[in-house]
Amino acid sequence: MNKHFFIIIISLLLVGCQSIDPLFKEGAKQNKKSGAYYLDDGPEENPPENLDKIPDAQPKYEALSKWASRPYVAFDKKYTPMTKIIPFKEEGYASWYGKRYHGKKTSIGETYDMYQMTGAHKTLPLPCYIKVTNLKNKRSVIIRVNDRGPFVDERIIDLSYAAAHRLRIIEKGSELVRIEMVNPSLAEKNLEQTYKTSPVDSSIKYFYIQAGAFSNEDNASYLINRLSKIKFRNSLNIKKLSKDSLYLVTIGPYDSEKIAEQALQDISQKIQLNSFIISK
Repeated sequence: MNKHFFIIIISLLLVGCQSIDPLFKEGAKQNKKSGAYYLDDGPEENPPENLDKIPDAQPKYEALSKWASRPYVAFDKKYTPMTKIIPFKEEGYASWYGKRYHGKKTSIGETYDMYQMTGAHKTLPLPCYIKVTNLKNKRSVIIRVNDRGPFVDERIIDLSYAAAHRLRIIEKGSELVRIEMVNPSLAEKNLEQTYKTSPVDSSIKYFYIQAGAFSNEDNASYLINRLSKIKFRNSLNIKKLSKDSLYLVTIGPYDSEKIAEQALQDISQKIQLNSFIISK
């Protein structure tokens, strides 16, 4: 094999594999309970204030990466990735990675964003979606796995900064967790039931998303047109109402404020809204 070609292949294998880097902060111990993060890694000085409001990853069917499905070697150990989305459960220690890898490529060529709900695993199919539960405080998140790692002792998952924050393991650095594969078809079915609007009963309190309020009716119609083009499994129940010389655009009704807030979060991922929840 040509020497230069061999060097290129090795370089490609290392690109995106964030956890292959074995460097730790001075004095850190490489064991399963270590809270150390990689050298020069850690949180940014001024992280966003709304970290708790970053929504879970939304499971959906995606084509698996052929490149990331191939067997590979890291630190003299061979790993054979899974090539199907099948039931999977594992318990062990989770760690997290932050600013050192922010903006760099993951193992499937995507750009790592420490403020998205993502993670890295040694053998899970890429990409896939898993539920991660902190076994100490029972907090859980759903993340999209799009990277390889961590290659340190008994750690089973490397979490993005956002996911680790939601699980409350930023300060400690690692924690005992359970990870479970999420079946996209079941997740979509549950989402359909969650966001299904309800027939209105005047004796029951319902919640709505007020998507906008305009003095000009054309602006309200424009927003309705934009909302109607958003692709969801269930169509949004959008209405235009007149009140006090204003034209209100509402979405709903929803059975609870929690469901309305989750729907608003998902809609806001596709269209920027200055919205809030109202009840009637």
